[in-house]
Amino acid sequence: MKQLWPILGVILAVGIEVFHGPSIVVFVISILSIFLLVGVLGVATEKLAGKLGQTVGGLLNASLSNLPELIIGTVALVNGYSTVAKASITGSILANLLLGLGLAIVVGDIRHGNLRFESAHLRSSSSMLMLCSFCFIVPAVFNLGTPDGTRDLSLEMSLVLLAVYFVNVFGTIFSKRKEGHELEGGEIRDEHPGESIVQVSLVMLIAAIGLGFASETMANALEPTSELLGLSETFSGLIFLGAVGSLGEIISGTRFARKGQSGLLLASTMGTTIQIVLVVAPLLVIIGRLIGQPMDLAFTSFEVVSIVLASVITRELVQDGKANWFEGVLLIATYIIIAIGYFHLPD
Repeated sequence: MKQLWPILGVILAVGIEVFHGPSIVVFVISILSIFLLVGVLGVATEKLAGKLGQTVGGLLNASLSNLPELIIGTVALVNGYSTVAKASITGSILANLLLGLGLAIVVGDIRHGNLRFESAHLRSSSSMLMLCSFCFIVPAVFNLGTPDGTRDLSLEMSLVLLAVYFVNVFGTIFSKRKEGHELEGGEIRDEHPGESIVQVSLVMLIAAIGLGFASETMANALEPTSELLGLSETFSGLIFLGAVGSLGEIISGTRFARKGQSGLLLASTMGTTIQIVLVVAPLLVIIGRLIGQPMDLAFTSFEVVSIVLASVITRELVQDGKANWFEGVLLIATYIIIAIGYFHLPD
């Protein structure tokens, strides 16, 4: 339980908020707490994945990797920040595809030379990535002509996206069993045999609860902090919430690249991005409907263009099955350029 010491930061942030301390202090402490708790949750998830076996463990590791994004987005919705929730989704997608993948490629190339990706997996991930990016175009175009019907359209599309996700999950499991292979996530091994499943699950539960409180204090302090720093809510949601929620994937991707595990690198960047679109975004739409918040898939034009642009650039750079450090630098530069654009974009 020693790894749960970041909970102290959450308690401190909540205490400062209760006693009406400076919002920027609450915001900074919350950001740091989320950063540390995301790491704790990621390590615990990998431990649990290693204990449950290759197939179930790999699937669990892939699915729970998006838990921070879901928690952060839900807290933003509960506090009435649907715009910030959308920006956090956009920020997570951009952080995974551009910053996370770019940084991992640079690290991997420096350590092992050009990274090479398995062609069948790459084609499947690239196709799914493009399909996911187009899912944001339909509501945006529909919103231009019939704004009032966007929520119903988004709810129906969310159900379709969730269905696609579950079909993909079961299809992957059955195809691997039929072929006599395990999921790629099965490369994760139990390196902590001394810890039981109950202990690891308890750590995950406490970390998730702490992440929820830290996300709430950060969301409450977001508006006054943004005003103090002269930042728009969209920029704050995209950079702070989006990037912080993706820290686990960015760290994992860099670690996999350093070990030369290009398949797991794709799973932690492109695969996670796909799950954000197929799972996190639809769930936030459904949660918004249940709590009466106006959450839909009709993102702003700049957000849609950013997502499609990131998807196209990523696909173009890796579609030949290999990547070098300069291509990683190009991805990182693209992320910085888009971030600068959001910085100058008014609410």
